Amino acid sequence: MIDTLLGLIYPDSLYCICCGRLIDSSVPYSLCKSCSDNISWANVRTCDKCGKLLGDHNPLSICYNCREHGHSFDRGYTCTEYGMYEKEIIFNLKYKRKTYIAPIIAEIMYDRLEATGLEEYPDIIIPVPMHVTKERKRGFNQAALIAKEMARLMGIEYRADVVMRCKSTGVMKRLSPEERLNNVRSAFEVYEGMRRKIFGKNIFIVDDIYTTGATVDSIARLLKATGVSRADVMTFAAGADMVKEAI
Repeated sequence: MIDTLLGLIYPDSLYCICCGRLIDSSVPYSLCKSCSDNISWANVRTCDKCGKLLGDHNPLSICYNCREHGHSFDRGYTCTEYGMYEKEIIFNLKYKRKTYIAPIIAEIMYDRLEATGLEEYPDIIIPVPMHVTKERKRGFNQAALIAKEMARLMGIEYRADVVMRCKSTGVMKRLSPEERLNNVRSAFEVYEGMRRKIFGKNIFIVDDIYTTGATVDSIARLLKATGVSRADVMTFAAGADMVKEAI
């Protein structure tokens, strides 16, 4: 009730979702010009596998991470490179509880998919699930909010009851790719009653950030083992195309 009243007094569309400046409600994605200009949009050269922006130092059509690590998902799509401005948008959604940002992110994702000329929509969209204790503490799963709106925009089925996170995993921020894989190992399960329903289906896995792909790989591998025909990934932001330093 309080949120509704505040929404009437301070309409969300009047403030930039990144910096909070007052904006014209007609600007795209509720982003002021300064923030929009500073976001690294993934609309130039992108990785053919995960979709992240390719670095100027990379002459090939696949990022360094995808060359070093095989992936279980079929194709990845992203909208931006994860930097200071992108981080602020996601931080505002996740930790400042500005849940009205989720539909805007979904709109950005939808437009990005349309720009890629996606020939066939998936059958089902699912979010990367949070562990129940973490979701209760936060009050919502940001990936679920985004995925649900994505499904509405695309006119396809949304389900949050396909995959559960059965193990609470540690923070992945400072972990190496190998440590991330170990962190999410056996962290997910397919709900028992969903196995027949998803057999042979094409599924989109939605999350806010893509880094090494360990989490979505774990889910995609699980889905494929259950008989899913195709598992693609859609995120708002992805990490930079980094060359692995020699040890």
